[in-house]
Amino acid sequence: MLRVSVFDDAGVGTATLRKAEREASRVFRRANIDVIWLECPQNSSAQISFGRCLEVSFPEHLELRIALRSRDAKTSTLGMSFQSGDGQGCYADLFYESTLELQTESHIGAAIILGHAMAHELGHLLLGTNSHATGGLMRAHWGPGDLAQAAKGNLLFSLEESKRMRSRFTRDNSDEIAALVQENRTAPGSPF
Repeated sequence: MLRVSVFDDAGVGTATLRKAEREASRVFRRANIDVIWLECPQNSSAQISFGRCLEVSFPEHLELRIALRSRDAKTSTLGMSFQSGDGQGCYADLFYESTLELQTESHIGAAIILGHAMAHELGHLLLGTNSHATGGLMRAHWGPGDLAQAAKGNLLFSLEESKRMRSRFTRDNSDEIAALVQENRTAPGSPF
């Protein structure tokens, strides 16, 4: 289960944002990951009462901020994620003006583009550094064919990407279990 705090700084609007979240949820469900979207208030006094929006923790709770535009990225950049050197991060930004420009060029709905961009940037956070792929949802730049696949619901994570993301949520504790079994074997009066 993935929780995502969403901050709509660009004023996308409730209807488009909900459609985009449903689209991103559908993409993640195909990767066997369920998403809970937390709609977060914009002003800081209201955020106090919504503390859950600010309580991010990798990988279970991430933050997605939708800005109107980027100050530093190219105008064609739809978003960016922020990670430390070890590939962990909780924060991603999307740029709504770039989404609207791509909508005009491609004639694909803004909610579909935004939803796939949401899944893409959250995918970066869950996959770690160097997670662009040669095809599919994690391709660095989407062309007309990719957007056509998005409109059909076929722009998805690969099976390997899905597996890697899911592994972030399940910690392998087999070494701990083996150590406990060994400890019990050597303990006096142990049934082993």
